[in-house]
Amino acid sequence: MNTQEFKHFVWIALAALLATASIRPVLAENALGKNNNHTGFLVLAADRGFVGNEEINDAFNAFAKEHNAALIFVTDERTQKYLKDGLDTLLHNGAEQIAVIPLFVSAATPRYRLARKLLEDEKLGLPVTYSHPYGESFFAVEDLADQFRTIQNPADTAVVVVGYGATDDDSRQKMQADWQRIASQAAAGFNFASLQTVIAHEGKGEDAKLRTAELKQALADGKDKRKGKTIVVPFHFGPKLDSMMSFDASLKRLLPSGVRLFSNAADSQYLTVWLQREANRNQPLAAENIGVIFLAHGSDFNWNETMREAVEPLAKNYKFEFAFSMADQPTIERAIRKLEQRGAQAAVIVRVFGTEQSFRKNVERMTGLDIETGSQNHAAHAGHDHDHHGTASPAARIRTVLPIQSVGGLGSNPLFAEALLDRARTLSKSPAHDTVILVAHGSGDDRQNEQWYKTLEALAEHMRQAGGSEFQAIKVATWREDWPDKGAPWIKKIRTLVEDAKKHGGRAIVIPARTTGQGFEKKFLAGLDYDLGSGFAPHPLFVRWMDEQIKAGAAQLIQTQYLFSPSLAQMHTD
Repeated sequence: MNTQEFKHFVWIALAALLATASIRPVLAENALGKNNNHTGFLVLAADRGFVGNEEINDAFNAFAKEHNAALIFVTDERTQKYLKDGLDTLLHNGAEQIAVIPLFVSAATPRYRLARKLLEDEKLGLPVTYSHPYGESFFAVEDLADQFRTIQNPADTAVVVVGYGATDDDSRQKMQADWQRIASQAAAGFNFASLQTVIAHEGKGEDAKLRTAELKQALADGKDKRKGKTIVVPFHFGPKLDSMMSFDASLKRLLPSGVRLFSNAADSQYLTVWLQREANRNQPLAAENIGVIFLAHGSDFNWNETMREAVEPLAKNYKFEFAFSMADQPTIERAIRKLEQRGAQAAVIVRVFGTEQSFRKNVERMTGLDIETGSQNHAAHAGHDHDHHGTASPAARIRTVLPIQSVGGLGSNPLFAEALLDRARTLSKSPAHDTVILVAHGSGDDRQNEQWYKTLEALAEHMRQAGGSEFQAIKVATWREDWPDKGAPWIKKIRTLVEDAKKHGGRAIVIPARTTGQGFEKKFLAGLDYDLGSGFAPHPLFVRWMDEQIKAGAAQLIQTQYLFSPSLAQMHTD
């Protein structure tokens, strides 16, 4: 990995700021201290007036304590002066490149477009990169969802989410598309009676009167015409000069009778965490700063320790934490917080399960990858029909300073196949006469079980290509062990395979295609004569597989480090 461009950044503590979080994100200190100023972080935000700007300042100042950073409040062309001052400060402090972090809900917000133009006019002789705006992160979705979680009887509630900052119909339409995306993602699982978004214009004079009338009418149109209630949820970085002179105060005066107004969820305690994460996404990633979360099913102490010991050779290269569970969110969050405390710069969650889809959706949802990578459509629990995560309302995602990627699933990986072949060779005394029988957990769902079967067939073919053709045969089958009615025919089939192995003067070599250890082979094959192997770990090839997974996750993290936004010309033609 390339670590030559920059030194490491400093991590800071957020315990006081995040005191209300049940498990709080922590910023651990980096040994390089405050000397790491090679990247200047330019945070852009819309001018909100005194109190609103102070709220943004509070989040920014906690971030800027340990970073070469400047905050620019965007008003109009006069912003150029403050932009120059901010850039001069960053350069004076040693910046060799500028990373722009836009604290805007939408890239279509006119003030953000203006800031982009002013910055491009500066024609800096050093690299400038742009992170995605706050509104394109899962943090924005969760900040809005936090408000939704306080709504009682959501099925009887019409929700109107109000944004702010358009200056014409074109910007309003583009901004509304972004707000609608965020609102729809945040509302998933709440089953509101209806969900609408409205974008308010900024401006003065006669146009402002017209736009205010339009906003008042839009709010009236959003009111539930049935017996249910209507709640307006402001979500914006709009004006807040003081507690009385604010956009929300004006909005309240426009509400139809019987409609409630919630507080603005965009004023979030997690803005500092988001800023820190964006900074972490814009620095080089060294192996020793990668946190690895080893996510496997788990069992008793012996099973868990076997898996810990299996990856011990990698512990000197990476920061390891373990989360033995079927993707239990509190267990995974605990591992993430421990990595934060240990000073990890990013985290790779390696899913050590039989198939690539096992618990993938769960992990991607809880870490926000479903929002930021568009992976919401992946099937959950493929290969497992258990669901221990059902709740009355959607759980909050894990907001962390660590950029996260998730990889894994053994599937038909050639290393897995070679390790299983090695197990069979160790047990066999006469390969030419012996039959290898690969067995796996399977599924209660017929379609998913068929996928298991195809995976086993692919493993068997890898084994044959790796020299396994020396055996009399390699057979495959699934136990479907958690579903007695569907499993009974398969148990009978496997017992027959074991008996048939004797026909050629050999015996059956039963190899569990599992992450480690064995399943219920001894129970299901009671009374038969056969040799029984064990699963993938511990094995040198398992260490190699694990290392490859970590490197694959790190490569994905590196791909998202430098996030070049579209050119200004492209933005104006979108």
